[in-house]
Amino acid sequence: METLTNTTTLIGHFGVDSGQAMIGDPSYLNNWIDSKDFDPTDDGEYSYNGACGRTLSSQSAGELHFKAGAGAGAGVVFSTGYGDGYYPVYATYNEDGKIVKVEIIMD
Repeated sequence: METLTNTTTLIGHFGVDSGQAMIGDPSYLNNWIDSKDFDPTDDGEYSYNGACGRTLSSQSAGELHFKAGAGAGAGVVFSTGYGDGYYPVYATYNEDGKIVKVEIIMD
């Protein structure tokens, strides 16, 4: 494998249509709670309402938790700061070719 000492590379783009984004493990998507009614005051459940509650908070970000009190760690959500868009995602690789940082440029 080619050595990539702290090389940063564009790895793709993603679309935003709610002014917010989420980072999480796709294996947890089966735990996603389908919200029936919009309620942005939610306390961070793993749902669209929970995401809105966190991104509309004073920090504009926060953790989502698993249902039934299983704890935090289901995902992290944040406001994009500039609303909807098509944002580039970059990865920084260490000398072993492992991704050590991911950046989303929203400005």
